[in-house]
Amino acid sequence: MRRPDSLALALRRPGYLVSAWLPRAWLFTLTSALITGPFVILIFSGLLRSQSLYALVALLVVATLVCSPLIARLDRFRVSLLGQDRIADPHTQELVRLRLGEAATWREVLYVTACLVVGWACAGAHLLVVAAVSAAVTIPERVIAGDPVWDANPAGVALGFAVAVLSLPALGYTVGLLALAQGALARILLAPRGDELRRQIARLTASRANLVRSFEGDLRRIERDLHDGAQQKLVTLAIALGSAELDLAELDADELARAGVDVARLKGRLDRAHDLAEAALDDLRSTVRAIHPRVLADHGLTPAVHELTSRMPVPVTLTSAVEDRFDAEVELCAYFVVSEALTNVARHSRARGAGVEVAQDGDVLTVRVHDDGVGGADPRTGTGLAGLRERAEAAGGNLTVSSPAGGPTTVALLLPARAPAVVPAGPTGAA
Repeated sequence: MRRPDSLALALRRPGYLVSAWLPRAWLFTLTSALITGPFVILIFSGLLRSQSLYALVALLVVATLVCSPLIARLDRFRVSLLGQDRIADPHTQELVRLRLGEAATWREVLYVTACLVVGWACAGAHLLVVAAVSAAVTIPERVIAGDPVWDANPAGVALGFAVAVLSLPALGYTVGLLALAQGALARILLAPRGDELRRQIARLTASRANLVRSFEGDLRRIERDLHDGAQQKLVTLAIALGSAELDLAELDADELARAGVDVARLKGRLDRAHDLAEAALDDLRSTVRAIHPRVLADHGLTPAVHELTSRMPVPVTLTSAVEDRFDAEVELCAYFVVSEALTNVARHSRARGAGVEVAQDGDVLTVRVHDDGVGGADPRTGTGLAGLRERAEAAGGNLTVSSPAGGPTTVALLLPARAPAVVPAGPTGAA
């Protein structure tokens, strides 16, 4: 039989008293009693010393308000002892004065108030457990030692021992039920409600979008620095090497030979250096284009996708009636989905042809890339498609991949067609 994975299931099984769930329930209720203990001490000391009932009530209210956030945060974690998932924090505000206006704060106060009663019950159950264990151990010892109580009232002593022993299983279930009741109470009062979950989702979505925009901004700065810095220096180097080759060609070869200069070797080195500079420049241009394609920033999605399809080694048909500009995050996500999908077509699909479709249906931008290759693409294997799916979700979209064995393969992207507040102008220089 499968082991129960929660206290609620364990209480329904006959082996609860010998399972690990009994000590976990015992630990949960013991900590509940210890957490509420200071309140109990405060109440009794207040009743004994306070001259005013109003002052005692005010003191309890202040203590509850101060301690409620701490106890609630602790109990959202403690429910994991019962096999429950940790409860999410429903608060959306960080400052205490702002949290006072949230309903979750006052549910925490209600929870702590209810826990006072549950905590007293837990403390009482543990005291009864201690008393029962003490009686079950000491009664046989006293009988064996010849205590006259047994001779005076053997039936009463036997009954007390039987009650102590038989009460232990009942107290074990009592402790489990108290822990389960407090766990249910925590789930009801401390978990976020529907509107709070929606606010948290909106906040997380906005935070993720800000991170993506910040990341894309960093990429743009890197692209600009490479374009205006390293690339221009490589262009200057290539021009300088070409000029050196021309200057060498104009010199008198016989005079250089008499001076001990190996003209052929020097010319070979200059040609090699010039070729390396050109290759480095091509690599840098490819890197810059991969970081943030200039044609996408300058002209939009359709021209950028057309540039991608024109460089493909297999025939690709582009169908696009979209001429509008979109938010930079949306355009970049769509562009890289097409780029990665076409790269997979060229490398893995063994396709004879492919197609790219870009369309806008209301507030949704749709991008489809399909090919007639062998299929078998799976985002779950950790390929680039998995990263594209994460990028699509970060932009608020959805990416689906259909690629059965034998083909065909279709990559479909749905994105919110957000228009930019300001269309990025982009620099005019060519990469």
